[in-house]
Amino acid sequence: MKLTCLSAAAGGGGGYHSPASHLLELEGVRFLLDCPIDLSALAAFAPVPLAGDAGGLIRAVPRYWLPAAVKEGGVDAVLVSSATGMLGLPFLTGLPGFTNTKVYVTEVAARIGKPMMEELVEMHREFVRYYGPDTDASPKWMEGEELNELMSMSQKAVIEGRENDLTSLVPLYSPGNVEECMHKVQSVKYGEEVCFNGIFMLKASSSGLELGNSTWTIQSPRASITYLPSSVFVSAHALDFDYSSLKENDVILFSDFSSLNDTDEDNEKLNEHSMDETDSSLCRYSVFRDDGADADERVPFVCNNDDITEEIERISFICSCIFGAVKSGGSVLIPIGRLGVILLLLELISEMLHSSSLKVPIFVISETAEEIFAFTNTLPEWLCKSRQEKLFAGEALFGHVELLKEGKLFLFPHLHSKGLLAAWKEPCIVLCPHWSLRLGPAVHLLRRWHADKRCLLVVEQGNGAELSLKPFMPLAIQVLECSFLSGVRAGKIDPLLGVLKPKFVMV
Repeated sequence: MKLTCLSAAAGGGGGYHSPASHLLELEGVRFLLDCPIDLSALAAFAPVPLAGDAGGLIRAVPRYWLPAAVKEGGVDAVLVSSATGMLGLPFLTGLPGFTNTKVYVTEVAARIGKPMMEELVEMHREFVRYYGPDTDASPKWMEGEELNELMSMSQKAVIEGRENDLTSLVPLYSPGNVEECMHKVQSVKYGEEVCFNGIFMLKASSSGLELGNSTWTIQSPRASITYLPSSVFVSAHALDFDYSSLKENDVILFSDFSSLNDTDEDNEKLNEHSMDETDSSLCRYSVFRDDGADADERVPFVCNNDDITEEIERISFICSCIFGAVKSGGSVLIPIGRLGVILLLLELISEMLHSSSLKVPIFVISETAEEIFAFTNTLPEWLCKSRQEKLFAGEALFGHVELLKEGKLFLFPHLHSKGLLAAWKEPCIVLCPHWSLRLGPAVHLLRRWHADKRCLLVVEQGNGAELSLKPFMPLAIQVLECSFLSGVRAGKIDPLLGVLKPKFVMV
């Protein structure tokens, strides 16, 4: 058995939007564990249309990092743990080494992932319309002085760890590539066992982080392996983490941790259980430290809802800042790409609107909004228990349903959509892509409001806000950087491993 980390960042994984990717070689079969798209290079490009100085950013059609799996040769199967974990697949599916590759992903993650890929392609087209078609040939900015600009300090983060290998920067995939990718997908339900290659049994279980997100169990003739990506024990919207289905497997591949865990203490906790990820043989003894506590005693601590309580408190604080900006006459721009956060945010905004006399329109401007919002109300079996109880009580599963009925929430695919101008009123609250601030409606709205100190921009920490905001300088708009729960908190690693009882852990 051999595990290879394919993520560019040290330690693997760039968080929610770019989860870790690994290559697992087992019994002569090669499994690719997640294939996200790395959008870090976008930060080096100036958004369009250009407005004044580009601040040293590249004025061209953006390029994207080719998934590292391409250089590893072909793979037999891809196990996808989330919608974001499949966004890089269209780069691979047309290549010779991936002709017969099978892709396994939950039904919900596949339904959400496809429109996300299609929306990315459509947003990218704005650059193509502005600069003209991109080609496979190396563009001029990859040569001479313009290449030196790319290597400048402001863009160091974009290429760090890639050994200046810009040959992996390629044009974005096409709509045809997306369709070809989806033809290879075999969607599964939670708990459904799938036989692969005659010797492996594959099973997806809920990870709790997002709708359709999953862990994977790989049962081979000689070992049972758990692929454990970012997980949340108790969720406010998705089905809770089904850790009980992972008990006593031989190996845990611990893939990702919460973005809130980036401390030395957290890394020390993890290293207490880890072994070298390139180790090719199964360990004969357990690296789990037995502290004498019974597994049943650990369950209440693991399953408490303090994490989600903190998350709701965090989102409530964001809502209070939003209402503060609106009351001062400013509009609010929220380019956050987390479905669960958006659903909770709309729910809490709805509660605040009902408890106040404030009337402010809410716009969700996204090609995927109408499809995904409608979809969230048709999958109760994928939701947490409290949401399922709403169904049996005859209530809407999510708060945005009431906002739509009351005419307080408006969904439009584009800024130029028919009807948007008639409904538009400022101040307003707008949720739209893209979190990179290089694509989509967020670029145009930030240009509109960046000089208004009454307005508010809500962004997620860890996405390089300083570089992302560079083309919009000088800024007067208020900027609120937020962190969201993205995985297992450090304090729950020990109790979780105590419950699961693996023979060893690979990180």
